[in-house]
Amino acid sequence: MKILVCIKQGLDDGKMSRFDEFALEEALALKDKLGKPGSLDVVVDVITAGPVHAVAVLKRAFGMGADRGIHIITRDIGYMPAFVTASNLAVVAGRQDYDLILTGIMSQDMMEGQTGPMLAEFLGMPCATAVVKSKMGTVPGIVRVEREMENGYKDCLDVHLPAVLTIQAGINIPRYPSLSKMLVAAKKSITTLVEEDLFSNPVSPKEFLVAIEYPDQTRAGQRLDGSLDDQVRQFQSFLQEKGLV
Repeated sequence: MKILVCIKQGLDDGKMSRFDEFALEEALALKDKLGKPGSLDVVVDVITAGPVHAVAVLKRAFGMGADRGIHIITRDIGYMPAFVTASNLAVVAGRQDYDLILTGIMSQDMMEGQTGPMLAEFLGMPCATAVVKSKMGTVPGIVRVEREMENGYKDCLDVHLPAVLTIQAGINIPRYPSLSKMLVAAKKSITTLVEEDLFSNPVSPKEFLVAIEYPDQTRAGQRLDGSLDDQVRQFQSFLQEKGLV
């Protein structure tokens, strides 16, 4: 069984998107369960589309237990539309016979939640979003999932493979990279591709980033100075003024 996990390096902190960590952990958990002696041979690949320094998230994924890495090198332009990212991922993923493709429900920086469903559409695969539980069904070629709905409801679906799942936060507890795996990770090879070489004609974005604005500050804080006793008196006066005590 071949599993592909799509991971992203955040624009704000340079780390793997937290949502993608849940997706990677879910893939590794499936490998731990299904890859036991006498069971399926499971391989977990990780792929990222980003500038040269995005290779760092692939190395972290190796430390967590991923087997192989693919890096689509893109221009370092900051914001990358989901349409372009999904197009790049689809070209590479379509060359392999992946049984299951996992992504985080959204990226930690842009929080659009579009890449996974677009990827599924480009590949012609079924897609389940906001997955909070997954396991291989009793029928071969089917993964059984629960997906989060509004008002506490859940969808329970049998999804035919190959398929794309977007994983919700909290589905598991992502493991920390182990020292032994990190040492091995340094020796693992990464397949490197250049975005411009994937298409005969470059993919045209369907949206463009105009500006990023921070929200206006609507509340002001008050600092308590002096000794601990002074701070206690100030805080007590504040609570009395507000009628809270």
